[in-house]
Amino acid sequence: MAIAIVAVATPSAISAHEKPVGDAALEAQSPPTASDCSDAHTTLAMNDCLSGLLTKADQRRNAYLDEAMRRYEGETELRDQIMRSDAAFTAYRDAECRAVYEYWKEGSIRGVMHLTCQIEMTDERTHTIWRNWLTYADSTPPILPEPKPTR
Repeated sequence: MAIAIVAVATPSAISAHEKPVGDAALEAQSPPTASDCSDAHTTLAMNDCLSGLLTKADQRRNAYLDEAMRRYEGETELRDQIMRSDAAFTAYRDAECRAVYEYWKEGSIRGVMHLTCQIEMTDERTHTIWRNWLTYADSTPPILPEPKPTR
């Protein structure tokens, strides 16, 4: 299913020297696998499904961030820095994924690529929060489980 979505990008808008072609294009910016949104058979359905996954990814990031804030409740400066880093992440994610949208703007895949970018970056941020603020240097179990990719 995901490969069919890639095929709807307008080839005339993609010059050979600017964008990868064939399998390289799929590897460079692969949209979600069929297991992510297996019931989505149209671009609109895929965008709706991915919007739901983004909401889920953001909710999990916020839950991990809230837990980090609880863990370091008495450490005001550390909490401020963690919150600043999260605000910077959000600004970076939004700018980066807007650039992805701009890159794909001539094709119907633009929304899929934009949402996929946001989901992947949010998952990476959640993992960073977990690694830096919710685990221990010794064998103590982490406060929350290691986050997996949003599905």
